[in-house]
Amino acid sequence: MAERYWCAECGFKTPWLDGTEGPARQIEHYARKHPGTAPGGQVETRGRRRTTGRRARRRAGRHVPLHDKGVPDMNEVSTRPGSATGAGVMGIAFGLAAVCGAVYVLLLLRDGNGFGLFGLPVLAFGAGILRAGAGVLAGVAYAGDRLSQLALVPASLSGIAMGAMAASADWNDDAAFGQLGGFGATFLLSVIVITLCGRPATKRYLGEG
Repeated sequence: MAERYWCAECGFKTPWLDGTEGPARQIEHYARKHPGTAPGGQVETRGRRRTTGRRARRRAGRHVPLHDKGVPDMNEVSTRPGSATGAGVMGIAFGLAAVCGAVYVLLLLRDGNGFGLFGLPVLAFGAGILRAGAGVLAGVAYAGDRLSQLALVPASLSGIAMGAMAASADWNDDAAFGQLGGFGATFLLSVIVITLCGRPATKRYLGEG
């Protein structure tokens, strides 16, 4: 039976999980965010909740609404905010573009040059950001953190490239403007993804607050 575990100290919640994976995620969260505190909170089983752990013993089994513990209302947190939707969709689009670009670069191996090998790390990056974007849409815990960390890579590389081009590019070459526009668009999209992942609504939805 699928269950979701809620933290007693903050708004963190695990995804819907079966078996022992849910308690393991809860323990991992407490170790990272609340070291030295015994895990506790509530367990939600598809429509009903029960208090567990330290809070359960202290409150003698009395049901405590999530609002009283500072956890958002179920109707509020179960609805994906627009910032999370935007971050997830852009992450998926970013990942698909990277994967397609990597496949194209790998095809250059047929010409006998080594440049095509550059497609391997790009392919791995594209798969990673694609998975993170899908995780944000699915409400997977910490998917937003992973997506924003991955988006830092193209943001940094495109920023460096734009700086180098501005310092040494031959502006009489029309190709330079096209390259600069591509780097600028990549930088802007990366910053938007990072910003959306950092929004409070996104962090509450993904239990990263």
